[in-house]
Amino acid sequence: MVYAPATTRGFTLIELLVTLAVAAILMSIAVPNFQMFVLNNRMASQANDLITALNMARSEAVKRAASVTVCASSNSTSCTGTWEQGWIVRDAAGTPIRAQEALGGSSTLSGGTDVASTITYTSTGRTTIPTTATAASTTLTLCPPTPASVQGRAIQIERTGRTSVAAVACP
Repeated sequence: MVYAPATTRGFTLIELLVTLAVAAILMSIAVPNFQMFVLNNRMASQANDLITALNMARSEAVKRAASVTVCASSNSTSCTGTWEQGWIVRDAAGTPIRAQEALGGSSTLSGGTDVASTITYTSTGRTTIPTTATAASTTLTLCPPTPASVQGRAIQIERTGRTSVAAVACP
């Protein structure tokens, strides 16, 4: 029988401690960056959920040749509540087409005084934002939990029905 020499059978305590120290240093750098990565992805995902609902409502309005509404909803069936409690896409008869549950991760979704709790698309794909309004669009602001370590998202809905998203600093 041939045995391996004693010097090649394992590693020393010093080698183990050095390896653990290097791993601890790498983890202390990686964990905070990973948390920011997760928050950034959550903001992008939640903004995309709302934009998807708005684009779907616009598409359905044109396809059905009838008005389709996106509204804040706390119960996924009627237009009651705030945007951060969720929203629904519903047809002219009031039948829900798609529902979105409340935002997770303590995110907030709000609008200024120009944002109603409903956004209606007509059969031409345009919104019913009044033409007498000073702004040609309305904006919903999605913010991460405070203190905000990542930027929020501003979701702008124009009279033409087009939506866009931009990074925004949250308080």
